This record gives sequence, C-alpha cells and structure tokens, in this order.
Amino acid sequence: MHPVSHQHHTTYIHDATACEECDLLIPATPLEMGQASCCPRCGHTLSRHLPQQELRPIAYGFAALIMFVLANAFTFMSFSAKGVGQEMTFLQSITTLVDEGYLFLGAVLSLTLIGLPLVYMGSIMLVLWRVDKDLHSNALRSLGRLLCRIKPWLMVDVFLVGVLISLVKLMGMADIKMGLSFWAFVGYTLLLIKMISSLDQMWLWQRLFGPTEAREIDPEAGALESGLVGCHICGALSEVGSHSCSRCGGHLHARKPGGLNRTWALLFTSAILYVPANLYPIMDTVFLGDDSPSTILGGVVLLWAMGSYPIAAVIFFASVVVPLVKILALFWLCYMVQRGNVTSPLGKLKLYRMTEFVGRWSMIDVFVVAILAGLIRLDNLMTIYPGPAAVAFAGVVLITMVAAMSFDSRLIWDLQQGERERE
Repeated sequence: MHPVSHQHHTTYIHDATACEECDLLIPATPLEMGQASCCPRCGHTLSRHLPQQELRPIAYGFAALIMFVLANAFTFMSFSAKGVGQEMTFLQSITTLVDEGYLFLGAVLSLTLIGLPLVYMGSIMLVLWRVDKDLHSNALRSLGRLLCRIKPWLMVDVFLVGVLISLVKLMGMADIKMGLSFWAFVGYTLLLIKMISSLDQMWLWQRLFGPTEAREIDPEAGALESGLVGCHICGALSEVGSHSCSRCGGHLHARKPGGLNRTWALLFTSAILYVPANLYPIMDTVFLGDDSPSTILGGVVLLWAMGSYPIAAVIFFASVVVPLVKILALFWLCYMVQRGNVTSPLGKLKLYRMTEFVGRWSMIDVFVVAILAGLIRLDNLMTIYPGPAAVAFAGVVLITMVAAMSFDSRLIWDLQQGERERE
C-alpha cells in the first residue's frame, strides 16, 4: 500500500471496524464536519471528523516546540526567604533528582515531560508533512504505531498542576515569583493538548493508506463471534488468526495476550508498593539543621492546617484515594470476569474507563516533590530532598497504569455473549 493522494472531503467515511472496548462490529459510517461516530452498545468514540486535520496538528506542533525551547531558556521559578534567594530552571526539577541519586525518578520525568512529548510532536509533524511525499510506507507505519503507544504517557498537564500545588505549599513560607519559562511551559502544555485533540487516529490511518476493503458485517454481532479481529491501532478488520494488521503492521490478538494473569500480577505488585509509598517519607525538609520528614498524609494534614483546604483535598484525592480505589476497582473487575459475572456490563466498563482516565493524575505528588527539591536548595537555611516513598509511589502509579492497559474490557462483554449462547 502507498499513501493516497490529497483530497478535500466535506464528508469522511470511516472504515468498518470493531469497538476496541466491547468488540461490537461497526459498519462504515459517513461523518460530516464536526460529527463523531460512537459505539451504539458502549458509547465509546470511534472516530471524529475534525476540521483541517492535516494542517492544525502541524501548526500546533511548531508552536509547542517554540514554547518548549523558551520553557528551557529562562528562569522557571524563583524562591526567596529572609534575604536568601534561589532560582530554578525547568530542567533543574529533573537534574536535582539525578544528583540526589534518584535515577528512576529522573528517568520518569525526563521521558514523560521531555522525551516522549518531543517524539510525539516530531512524529505527527513528520507523518503529516510527508504524507504526499513518498516517505517509505514502513517508516509511516512505524511512526503511526509509535504515536498511538506513547500518547497515554504524556504528562505535561499533570506536571503543570503539580507546579500550581507547589506554589500553594510555598506561599506561606517565602516570596515566589514565576519566570518567563513558566509562562512558556503553560503555552507548551496547552498547545500540546490542542495538538493531540486536533488529530483523529482512525482518520490518520485512512489518510495514509486508504480505506480498508468493504466487508459485509452484522452490526449486532461481536467481531470475535463473526471470525474477525479489530486492530487496536488503526481499527482495520482482519480474519481471526492473522498475526499482523495488513494496514498498520501492528500485532493482532483477538484478546490481549496473558489474559487476566498479567493484570493480577501487576495489581499485586502495585498493592505491595502502595504500603511503603504511604509509610515512608515522600520528602525531607531540612530547616536550620532540623530534619522534618513528611509522608503523603503528613503533607495533606499540613496543607489542611495552613487553611489550603482545596489543595489538601486535591492531594489527598489524587495521591491517596485514587491509587487505592484504582487498585481495588481493577481487582474487583478481574474477580468479576474470572468468576463469570454477567450483570451490568456497561456499569463495569464505565468503572474501567474511570480507573484508566484518573490513573496518571496520581503523579501530581511525585512532580510536586521534584519541583520543591529543585527549587529549595538554600544550604544554610532550608533544603528539600526527595524521600524513599517518592520512588515507591511513582512505581504504584506507573504499574497501575500498565495494569489498566493490560486489562481487556472486551472480556466483560464476552461473558454476556456466552450467557446468550447458553440460553
């Protein structure tokens, strides 16, 4: 297959596909500008016909790259207390962790805030810019698959919220000023979000390699029961037993490999890490030689005592409630599927969607620690160091994210289909 030539369409017809969340077959559907195609069974959005999908991501991407350069060119934040001051650049929030020996945390921040966002922006702009210029089809496929896989790991918006929470924590202690780089980082975050939202994944693959072959499908049947499997990357349908997608080259599995065993293993690992993440200090504050370690709950109590009730609630919800509820919710979903419970599949799917959506926001506390440790380095007055719980907590967040990704929501609907067949 070769990229198709550029055409201006007021109507976009997305390919026949299978819903990646419930496996229902969806026929090819014409969409007018601004319309979206949703699964009639579970409500999952399959495709959107967005305006100027070739130009807007490139424009947002170039603007975001400019903002990224500016975010690293000037002072990010400055901190002064009792006549002593300290300035921090954006990169210092990462290099400080490395200097203190927290290589894992430094690597996590480097990837989620710099490496993966830059790869994502570069890949989108290269793919869309070269779409009509004979870039090798295998290169296009590799870049397209890369885009889909790294998208959940972009966390610049979570980091920005972490910066705002750090401000509230510091306002009662010292004079805080935001540098030019902070405002550039705000622009970088907003432009990256706009870039992501201005491109539809299914449209991109159809634009690159054309529509898939027309198929006669039963719109009330699941893909697996019809002998088909839908590609999670580009949405193309293939026969069950095919090892790779004919359009994007991605590996095909009727159901995610490993079944529930992989999800169970990841959940038990995250549950074990959740204990030290809450028992050990997440940061150490040294003030005039006095060492004051603080746990996650200790930080929440301190913010509450300072009167910062909304911020204390956000930290408590994101760092204590969300990881625990997510682990328990996934445990419950795995148990229900393994037990063969067929009741309320849509309710179970909504719970799964919620756990998948909120999981990344638990990284706020890790980012707050990185910001405070990078900014407050007043050796003779006050210094903040990351605590051992920061590593455990980052592990909980990342492992639960992987656990949610490894859980196959289509198993919920397989139970319902099996019940119908027995009847």
